[in-house]
Amino acid sequence: MSKRSKKLEEIRNMFKDIDINFEDINDNGINEFIKIIKLTKDERYQPNTKHLMSDIIMITFFAIISKATEWKEIESFAKKEEKWLKKYLELPNGIPSHDTIQRVISILDPQILYENSLKYFIEIVDKYVPKEEHEKDVYSIDGKTTNSSSRSSLTTTKINPLNTMSVYSHNYGVSIIQDYVKDKNNEISMGPKLLEQLDLKNCIVTSDALNTQKETVKSIIKKNGDYVLALKGNQKNFYKEIREYFLDNEFLKQIEQENFFEETEKSHSKIINRKYYLTNDIKWINGYKNWKGLKSIGLEIKTIENLQTGEVTEERRHYIVSFENDIQNFKEAVRKHWGIENNLHAPLDIIFKEDKNKTLEKNGARNLGILRRIALMILKLVQVFYNKSMKLIMYELSLDFENEIENIFKLLKPELINQLKNT
Repeated sequence: MSKRSKKLEEIRNMFKDIDINFEDINDNGINEFIKIIKLTKDERYQPNTKHLMSDIIMITFFAIISKATEWKEIESFAKKEEKWLKKYLELPNGIPSHDTIQRVISILDPQILYENSLKYFIEIVDKYVPKEEHEKDVYSIDGKTTNSSSRSSLTTTKINPLNTMSVYSHNYGVSIIQDYVKDKNNEISMGPKLLEQLDLKNCIVTSDALNTQKETVKSIIKKNGDYVLALKGNQKNFYKEIREYFLDNEFLKQIEQENFFEETEKSHSKIINRKYYLTNDIKWINGYKNWKGLKSIGLEIKTIENLQTGEVTEERRHYIVSFENDIQNFKEAVRKHWGIENNLHAPLDIIFKEDKNKTLEKNGARNLGILRRIALMILKLVQVFYNKSMKLIMYELSLDFENEIENIFKLLKPELINQLKNT
């Protein structure tokens, strides 16, 4: 099981014994958030526009966080909440139609929208938990396919599913950058392009074996980062040599005296034992100099005992590593990598039903995905104040949207909430 976001857990611990009375807080962050949304450039020909782009983005965002998944549902939500929406939005010509919402959302610049929203989110988190000067983070690269956004050529013109490549921050619990690729194989070239846009100082980058490529490690080292990258058969002889090295029990016993860590935990009806090995003995590997920054190789052995059946299984995962003699950072990077699946991809499908979204127009599908990610980052932050699942928070939003959404945005005012710790 992956670990939760470091910073969000710190906020949870800060407020676990503090009851928040929302009626005592007379301000919320909705207007501040709207200012962030208004930074998104409107490329439409203005004399022909009837609705503000910022209004349409906010309507779509509010609808998504209240469980809407399709364009017509977004319109229905807006009509139902029109009176409340007018407290915050201009709506010069009332509620736009679902066709207008779809058309406008499809043409907006998702990168600017997400960058501004992410900056807003990180500033809020850092106000709760100030960033330390040499604070380390783990960035994980992985792709996600939205399967229902495709169509088979047997019934209509073939449309490939939407594939999103993300870099996920484990400290903040959010995707810090993402882009879209034509198919799964294009992930290989997309990874370095995303990493080159980031400052990777004090960051360890992790990836699955597909993204363990020489160009990827070049990008990481160039941007002052470290890496812990998984190895499998796609690296052929390179992987084979490392795998066979770790099959030698004499080598493992020697590493246990130097850079080794073991942990055991009980999960439901299973006992899971993990052993981590790290060694800088790499000069014997053919072609090791071709992997920029490579200093160590690592192994995780995970043993799972099923207490009900008595069955015991063993999994071995092999890694290349850009640092040496730091078993704790190696262990943390290996464990945290799965957070991108459990804490980003899974909630998008389980909470927001992203994998079932059938929007065929790719820009529309991409931009809905961006708004879901913005909604997810806000829900993950406010969840630390509630003893509830995100799914339940969204359900309560759907029952009493106006009060619940205002309470949620009150939690995005750290200067007000932090005062509660001192009263």
